[in-house]
Amino acid sequence: MRSHKPSSGCSRCYVTYQALTSLDRIMQTTLQTPARAARMAHPARAAQLLDVVETLALKEGLASVTMQRIADLAGVAKPVVYRHFANASEALLAVLERRWAEIDADLDAIFRGGPDFEAEVAQRVEHYLIAMASDRYRIRKLLAVADGDPVVFQAWRRRLDRRTRDLAAILAETHGVAPGAAQTLATLCIGALSRLGDKIADAPEPAAAQARRFAQFIAGGLANAKQDPA
Repeated sequence: MRSHKPSSGCSRCYVTYQALTSLDRIMQTTLQTPARAARMAHPARAAQLLDVVETLALKEGLASVTMQRIADLAGVAKPVVYRHFANASEALLAVLERRWAEIDADLDAIFRGGPDFEAEVAQRVEHYLIAMASDRYRIRKLLAVADGDPVVFQAWRRRLDRRTRDLAAILAETHGVAPGAAQTLATLCIGALSRLGDKIADAPEPAAAQARRFAQFIAGGLANAKQDPA
């Protein structure tokens, strides 16, 4: 929107010209300034940024996960992103931690069992394997994207150690297994479940059959551990 500057002799025209010029500046500024996201509470903003990082990593790869790119897609200034993550690796790790928390909740439920322990373990493991086959957790894709990032690799190793300790505690507290035997059984269970989860998408055997065999394995392991607490 452009207007020719009127001669100073026409005051009304000059006022109109100034108003149009101001409107033109406002419109140009609006068009050139990127939209910013509305102010959010800290937890809501953190969740939004995690969604952005996950989508960015899965669609464009690890190299695209930069603090500036996260800020642009989230519609915030870069300092806002730095208030949540120290760097891009930490942002990606936070996404993985969120997905791992979902898996861990499901794994805890598997090993707590119930009155019909073997049947309940089989049912829950089947659901877990189906989720892994469909990549509901998105964890396999995210780990593939993060392959080679040393921060993520170290975090993955720490998580395996933590999960083994947590599972050993569940076996000891819920099923009365001695600490040493619980640690050994937990290590075997985590390894077996990891292998099943990694191969389930290409496995010739249905998830239900694999889940039943795993349930028999864990039930037998618990029985042996209780008989031989050493």
